[in-house]
Amino acid sequence: MAAPARHRPNSERPARTGQGWCMPRPVRRFGGKLMEQQVWCWGRDVEYPDGNLLMRFGFQRHRDRTTDDRSTCYRLDRDHLHVALWGFGMFFGNRDLGGLYLNRFDFCPLWAPVESLSLAIHWPDELPVFARPSGKSQWQRARKLWKSSLLWMADYETWVLSTVGLAYRRKCVDSWLRPFVRAEKTSTAWRFLSRQGWEHRDQPPSQVLKQYLIPTSKR
Repeated sequence: MAAPARHRPNSERPARTGQGWCMPRPVRRFGGKLMEQQVWCWGRDVEYPDGNLLMRFGFQRHRDRTTDDRSTCYRLDRDHLHVALWGFGMFFGNRDLGGLYLNRFDFCPLWAPVESLSLAIHWPDELPVFARPSGKSQWQRARKLWKSSLLWMADYETWVLSTVGLAYRRKCVDSWLRPFVRAEKTSTAWRFLSRQGWEHRDQPPSQVLKQYLIPTSKR
């Protein structure tokens, strides 16, 4: 007979506090649809009649001139912050924290110990290896980056409304095949996602998230 397993005291158990994205399924679905809408809106901002809004915000345009597709990356390098936007996703990096990659269609970021990317990256298969964080230190950095990236998107949407107005952003959202979050609520929706305090709310996340949605009859 095998000897009974020795009980491991709490002090000997590996600490896993703070390891994981802690997103309930309704939150992850909501974030994924909001990210798809956000990428669509960035695409419309590029075509703004009075000048590219991404470039007005401070981004620089880098085109792949080696293929007919001419894929474009928009890069923002501001102090310790590095942001890259493509039609397939977003990179968000910080000198002290590494970088996150968020695929347009999967609201679950991946982390790598890189603060910035090569200007030559234009396709997903050219990205360095990003993976799920491992260990307490990586998770701490990744979670700080995640919060900062969501707040950055909230700030960008606030800037759009103050710069060109709500009517413009409503037009962008209405032109999307799957409009999801109301234009006037996009910034606050990103801020809500950044707080990640789902377990402290009286209502389930799916109920709280309804305040940001476009009514089904108008989609």
